[in-house]
Amino acid sequence: MKNGYKVCYREKGCTQYIRYFITHKYKDAKFVVTGLKNYPPLDRNTNRILNKPKYKIKKISRKEILSGIWREIPF
Repeated sequence: MKNGYKVCYREKGCTQYIRYFITHKYKDAKFVVTGLKNYPPLDRNTNRILNKPKYKIKKISRKEILSGIWREIPF
């Protein structure tokens, strides 16, 4: 069973990845990363420009499914 994928970013100098977007298909996750590289997003909490973010596509774990990741607002 495929659980889906999440697109995460990490700013320069930070060690923790922050989840930005979730999707069911890897192809869609790659498309989102391409768009984020071309048009970098703002931080959702402070609306500041992100400092050289690096993006990573991760699989959604079974633990995240059970905790209700798909019930959250993805944006």
